[in-house]
Amino acid sequence: MEIEAKYRISAADLNRLATLNALGPYTLHTLAGECQRNIYYDSVDGRLALARYGLRVRQIGNRSTITLKGPARVDENGIHHRAEFEFPGSNPDPATWPAGPARDLAQALLLGAPLRPLLIIETSRRIIHAVRDGQDRVELCLDRGTIYADNRQAPLCELELEVLPAGSVYDLTELANALRAIFKITPERQSKLERGMALLKR
Repeated sequence: MEIEAKYRISAADLNRLATLNALGPYTLHTLAGECQRNIYYDSVDGRLALARYGLRVRQIGNRSTITLKGPARVDENGIHHRAEFEFPGSNPDPATWPAGPARDLAQALLLGAPLRPLLIIETSRRIIHAVRDGQDRVELCLDRGTIYADNRQAPLCELELEVLPAGSVYDLTELANALRAIFKITPERQSKLERGMALLKR
């Protein structure tokens, strides 16, 4: 289960956030920066979209990861809850995936329909962990990039907070409140894929 919150934020505030060493009772520890190329797939007749699932292959250098995400439930605080399957791989065809629930689910949704690339999102990401009582509680992802959908494109600048195994929704909420005290952040209810799909329909 993925639990995260997304916020729109200005590039200037994203830069300021990257310089902080702490937020409230949390120490901020910068882990890495990475450049991602995210390719999203669906059948020609949109079977995954109809079921509100997203299928992505993420490339970071010479490493690739496949992610299948289920429908998001967004609560009153703008926190997204959804099922997520993630594993190493570069082929979006579920017939090539390891045996398991992700392959079974994708095959049941697609019913043999071939996949095609829908859109590409290129992202420059800085990863920061919020640490409390010696445990990494929440991952902060500072994202800048571009959504490419056919011949259309749109800029991307946002902040993601994702609960880590040692963390909780309480930690996420505490950090969001600490951020609001310093920066102007606006909850983003749509995923990157949903914004890309909207761009395709323009």
